[in-house]
Amino acid sequence: MAYPVIGQTISLSIAEGYFMGRYQARVQDMEREHIFIDMPLKPGAKIPTILPSGQVVLVQYRAIDGAQCTFQTQVTGRDIRQIPLLSLQKPDYSQVHRHQRREFLRVPISATFHLVFVNSENKEIVHADGIGHDISGGGVTFRVHKDLPIHRDDIIGFRFLLPLEGKSQEVVGKARVIRVAPVDHYDRKLISLKFYELQEPDRQAIIQYSFKRQIEMREKGVFR
Repeated sequence: MAYPVIGQTISLSIAEGYFMGRYQARVQDMEREHIFIDMPLKPGAKIPTILPSGQVVLVQYRAIDGAQCTFQTQVTGRDIRQIPLLSLQKPDYSQVHRHQRREFLRVPISATFHLVFVNSENKEIVHADGIGHDISGGGVTFRVHKDLPIHRDDIIGFRFLLPLEGKSQEVVGKARVIRVAPVDHYDRKLISLKFYELQEPDRQAIIQYSFKRQIEMREKGVFR
């Protein structure tokens, strides 16, 4: 694993609460237990945000070889050197997760997806439910009844409740169907979609959910 390097731009994501959103910052210094960054900015903002001590953040960045790296940490305070700095707890190497082949890793999700789409054959509007299978920051897979007229390249509107920290956040968006699997022995078919329209705070919430599930699954030995 590799920590971000001094001078590198990193992304900080907060999935819920007053400071919910995505920020960018530059690594200014690195010490044994802390990473120092300049005050983070939301995209398009001119005034930086001073995040409070204890705020949990998901850090994302690219390693030198192009792999995406992520780790979860928290703000530990502020410092003033040549410029005001924010201090982050430096994680152990084992807490830095590397994603080489996929930009986003899919993890299981148990949720009901409420769907709406236009039947491409008769142009009627269809409302239906799907049972969540897995999800990532790039897309979702769920199961539907075998007779539901969903086809590759259909645009599906969806909404569902994403479980976060003991509560649920409603996520609403649109996705494009990229694969329809054959019917299984439960008379269901697996539908894979790539997000088409999704608010960035919702995407970051999904990424943070996925990150936490990865940690849980690694602790249980499901994958490494």
